[in-house]
Order: sequence, then structure tokens, then C-alpha cells
Amino acid sequence: MRTVLQDLITKKYIYFLLSSILLVGFYFIFSLGKETLHITLNQFHTPFWDIFFKYATYLGDGIIFPIVIVGLLIFKRKYATAFIIAGLLTLILSYVFKNWVFTNAPRPYEVFGDTLHLISGEKMRKWHSFPSGHTTTAFALFMLTIHYAKKINWQLLLLLLALIAAWSRVYLSQHFVEDIIAGALLGTSIAFLSFRVATRYPFFKK
Repeated sequence: MRTVLQDLITKKYIYFLLSSILLVGFYFIFSLGKETLHITLNQFHTPFWDIFFKYATYLGDGIIFPIVIVGLLIFKRKYATAFIIAGLLTLILSYVFKNWVFTNAPRPYEVFGDTLHLISGEKMRKWHSFPSGHTTTAFALFMLTIHYAKKINWQLLLLLLALIAAWSRVYLSQHFVEDIIAGALLGTSIAFLSFRVATRYPFFKK
């Protein structure tokens, strides 16, 4: 059975890259402040990226876990345990943090209103900003898949998909950068814990 240390070593490049990206995000938050950082980033829009991120954000939609789990139960049952655990933890922790812990966290639209560049057809939310639920879901899903992916190319692609989902939330002004960083950390932790528990106590062995 693979140990925690062995798994971390095999994924060291992914974790190093992710850590570097998150540290850059922390730097800009502390240097500029989350509001100034967001209004600065909000200036950079093009018609192509408006459409791209409008649909890329669905990579972190809550429905993605049930779809993946059903597929695994049909085709790859031995992986289903980890994804069921991750899906439940994502649902529970996201709800607890958003609705019980950080209940008064405003979203960018509540702070800046219509001064933001907004995407046509995007329903803007005002509260329950911290952490980003879409980002938590995307990182829980894709980072968990990374633990099962053997080739670095696939691992990098999965990390890229998680990052795209996270950045879409800032681009669409649904979240501040600090919200997606928190979501990335939470989702990555969920993925790692789910993988370890499922490896030790697999419910579906075949």
C-alpha cells in the first residue's frame, strides 16, 4: 500500500506548481487588498474570454460530482469510494463555511455593483462569497483525479482545468481572489483526505 510520503513525492511537481500559484495570489492580495485587486483584474476583458469563462465555470458546478460518481460505479468501481467521500465532504464543508461560518462575506457585485464589467446572461450573486464553492468542487474533483493519474502530462492538464474553473469565478466577478484561493486549499485538502481514506478503506474493490 502506498504511503502518504510516497504519494506526495510522486505528485511533488503538481503540489509545487500549485503552491507557487497560490503564493503569487497571496502576494497580490496583501499588496493591493482584495477590492483593489479585483477592480484591477476586472478591466481585462475580451469578447472571446467572456464566452470562454462563462462556460468554463461549469467545470466546478455541483452537478459534476454525481455525474462522475455514476460513471465510476458503472465502469471503474474501485475508484468510486474516493469520489463519493470527496463529493460528500465538498457538499457539507462548502455549505457549513458559506452559511454558518462566513455568512456575511459580500461578493464583488455587492461591493462594486454595476461599475463592474459584467457578462451578459450571468446571474450575479451578492453574498456567501467565502470560500468559492465552484473552486472547492473543481479542486476536490481534479486534484483527486491527479492522485490516480500516472503521467505528468495528464496531471498538468487536470491542474489546468481546476485553475481555469477557479479563475472563471474571478473573471465573472462572482468571487474575489481570496475566495478562490481558499476554495483551492479546501478542495485540495478534501482530495488528499478522500484519497487516503479510500486507499485504506475501499468500499468498492472491483
